[in-house]
Amino acid sequence: MFLPLLIAIVDDDPGVRGSVHSLLRSAGLEGVGFAAAEDLLAYETPRDLDCIVTDLHMPGLSGIELQEQLALRHWHTPLILMTAYPTDMARQLAMSSGAVDFLTKPVDPDALLHAIEEATL
Repeated sequence: MFLPLLIAIVDDDPGVRGSVHSLLRSAGLEGVGFAAAEDLLAYETPRDLDCIVTDLHMPGLSGIELQEQLALRHWHTPLILMTAYPTDMARQLAMSSGAVDFLTKPVDPDALLHAIEEATL
């Protein structure tokens, strides 16, 4: 039996989490939302996650700090960062630390689905 991919959505904005979750559902994917990076890090079954889509700027841990914590915990789940305030420095840091993609909000739905597809191949 084929199970749909499970994508973590980490964003402090409930509207963004809801929009991404709806997009995933429309593409036949499952989403699980987290309001903060710390919530994701406390997730009981992280190995079930096929990809993480996270905001860059959040209260508490940022998307980059989440990426660092994932590496320290040896979570090898592919990560996609998104932000409304992109900078070359943030993009370079994210990508050099292993992010699959760095997208600018508002995120193009096709670009996000493509990034998830690339991340989960």
